[in-house]
Amino acid sequence: MGYGSGLSPLFPNLTWQCSPQLDRVIKSAGTSAVVFDLGAGGRRIAPHVKTVDFADTGENDYVCSVEEIPVDSASADLVVATGLLEHVEDDLPVIREINRLLKTGGRVHLEVPFMQQQHRDPIDCRRYTVEGLELLLRRNGFEPEQSGFHIGPSVTIATLNAYYAAMLFEGDNPVSKALSNGAFLVMSVIGWPFKFLDHLLKNKKSAHRLAFGVYCTARKVAEA
Repeated sequence: MGYGSGLSPLFPNLTWQCSPQLDRVIKSAGTSAVVFDLGAGGRRIAPHVKTVDFADTGENDYVCSVEEIPVDSASADLVVATGLLEHVEDDLPVIREINRLLKTGGRVHLEVPFMQQQHRDPIDCRRYTVEGLELLLRRNGFEPEQSGFHIGPSVTIATLNAYYAAMLFEGDNPVSKALSNGAFLVMSVIGWPFKFLDHLLKNKKSAHRLAFGVYCTARKVAEA
């Protein structure tokens, strides 16, 4: 958690998905599909989705590393991972494990940040363009079916402005902390309505250059 720590419920949420993709993928797979959600945290997207996370929240079906999941090979129809790949030391072992889990013809859906600020959970190591994410999957036995951004450039501008304003007043003393959090709050209030401009920008050809988050849905065509 960044600025506003301890007060986050009072801060406007600057993130908004102008092109939601996760529900689309889950629904298209159907309720009879074997689905795994890697790095699920404490969420459960749908009752039939199996959750995997290294943290034992009491809610996850598998508490383990996402690089080594105790599930038989070729047992999954769909694997989803949103906001995960930036938080692992090496993305390739994760992609290869996803390939191992999936049946041939099964699908993977990844959502990752592009121009999002650094956010450790517990580490934050990388960012991806749409092209980079597609290339990562192609090199590891997948054929991309659909890709683009799901969180747009207006969210990027609003969020980075809030973090920038907070940084100007950053310091260790109580006054600096109060001013920093206050600046973040003010800029969040100002920026909150502007994020909805992404509804108008989502079809612009160059909008992906400033996207906050990107995605790719791909089908397994070969072993990694």
